[in-house]
Amino acid sequence: MKNLFLFLLFLTAEVCEAQTRSTQQAESTTIRYTPVSLSEPEKQALANALAGTHPNYDPVAKMVLVNLKGYNYHTDATSGRYHQVRASFNYANDLLDLGDKQYEQRAFDILEKCISLQDTVPTSKTYGIWGYYLEEPLADKKSPPDFNWADFNGVTLLEVWMGHQAKIPARLKPRIQHALILAAQSIQKRNITMSYTNIAIMGTYVTYLVSHLFDLADMQAYSTDRLNRFYAYTREKNGFSEYNSPAYTIIALDELSRMKAHIIEPSAKRMIDELYYRGWKMVATHYHTPSGQWAGPHSRAYSSLLNNSFYDLISRATKGAIDIKPGQTYTYNRVKHSLPSDLYPYFQSGTFPKTQTDVFEGTDPQIIGTAYMTQSFALATASRSSMWNQRRPFLAYWGTVQQPHYLQVRFLHDDYDFSSASFYSQQKENKILAGINLATNAGDKHISIDRITSGRVKARDFRLRFEFGKQSSIPNLALPKDGNQPITLVMDGLQFKIQLYKAVFDQYPGHWETGSDTGGAWLDYVIYSGPEKEFDLKEIKEAAWGFSFSMGTSMEQLPSEAVTLTERPGTMNASWQGLSVNIPTNVQPLPAHL
Repeated sequence: MKNLFLFLLFLTAEVCEAQTRSTQQAESTTIRYTPVSLSEPEKQALANALAGTHPNYDPVAKMVLVNLKGYNYHTDATSGRYHQVRASFNYANDLLDLGDKQYEQRAFDILEKCISLQDTVPTSKTYGIWGYYLEEPLADKKSPPDFNWADFNGVTLLEVWMGHQAKIPARLKPRIQHALILAAQSIQKRNITMSYTNIAIMGTYVTYLVSHLFDLADMQAYSTDRLNRFYAYTREKNGFSEYNSPAYTIIALDELSRMKAHIIEPSAKRMIDELYYRGWKMVATHYHTPSGQWAGPHSRAYSSLLNNSFYDLISRATKGAIDIKPGQTYTYNRVKHSLPSDLYPYFQSGTFPKTQTDVFEGTDPQIIGTAYMTQSFALATASRSSMWNQRRPFLAYWGTVQQPHYLQVRFLHDDYDFSSASFYSQQKENKILAGINLATNAGDKHISIDRITSGRVKARDFRLRFEFGKQSSIPNLALPKDGNQPITLVMDGLQFKIQLYKAVFDQYPGHWETGSDTGGAWLDYVIYSGPEKEFDLKEIKEAAWGFSFSMGTSMEQLPSEAVTLTERPGTMNASWQGLSVNIPTNVQPLPAHL
């Protein structure tokens, strides 16, 4: 028995030594650890941020409580307080970054609890991922699971592993390792398309690090191939598929920055560095210095105005050389960025007027982005797009860094953006010719999660909205009685000219309305408003709306020429000021990449 014990002790020591050798070898040639060490200002900023989270920590559940308000694609509940997995993981990581001994055990308790909520059943469809909330186990929830949680939570666990090796208790390390491997296996099995930019990068980072950390040969080959594929795909597209996205470009840059910090294999590093530069160049070429906004069109955005974290990012990435919004409160961010110095001028002054043109998608129908920027405004469109809540195919900015304003065109179904509306446009400088029709195979609130497969949708309201953000009202507006009558609006020293040249939704007549709330004012063309009824998109004979638009300073002469419209069964061709668009007037399938 004694000999057996000694043999097992020797074997354990050998395995541990082999794992150490493997980790050291991986670190020296492929990856490197980056222990977290905060400056005093960073510690204070993080402590200030955590002061707002500490009261939401539940020591019994060992998780963070968050308030849920409104609809989310991946949850059953719409309101209340829930223990959130991702917020809890992030809280634990922040506590470890802070380096305060009194919070270390809390961080480890949270990690252990949240890891226990991962699906570890090999035969389960959600094997390796997490649900959103403790109260909504994956096995019981009705809403679709979010497979991205393997990527997001995998990244956070890797930050803990790569930054806090010396702190992690020996008993917890195998659990974190196991959770990381399951998450990485889920990512590999899912094998997301390279067009899903942020998840393509995030999943590459997770599988690359996990496979090299824990010597998983098959996954090493997969992650290397995945990095090569994403690099080739991005070069072919001349940018990220989530094009010009204030949300996802920053996420992509964050993940690429993590890669730059942890992946040192030369061929991988060369690709990562080039992708990182491409991301920053997209930001730079669309930055409008007078308004301090990121000019459109945006493939995905959660807000139409930048928040202060963007300006903080630019300041940090330039080591304070470019401080767009001076006097902001210093905030903590563990991801370190460096803005390439040759891009500094885009954020310091800019050259105006200019037109930025990008071919975001070469596949038919092409998506061509046009952004016309002057000292007074930035006006941008996408030639084709859906009207999903996260899309911004028509977007204008004006004002100042401190007081920006925007104009966004939206198509609403019961007060929420209707994903089954499809956008067409052509732009030259300050003039736009645009049209919208409806699609049969798209979604309602989301482009894919809630597809209207039957073609039938219940509605009490459909409307085309011209939304003027951060504008208390639209001054001196006289609503036209004729829907096609030109409308000229004047505000903030600018004028906006809108003319609806086509509006048809079977037999339903439309009319103009205006309104405002704390977020801004709007001019709506109401398509239908009344008792809730079912509309069958497949049976609607005609559904199309077209408008011309121009904007300029109050001293400029804007075009007064009417749109020339040629109509044939099922289609209309509009021309105006050298621009033209061809728009189906019957309901047609929406191309997959819109």
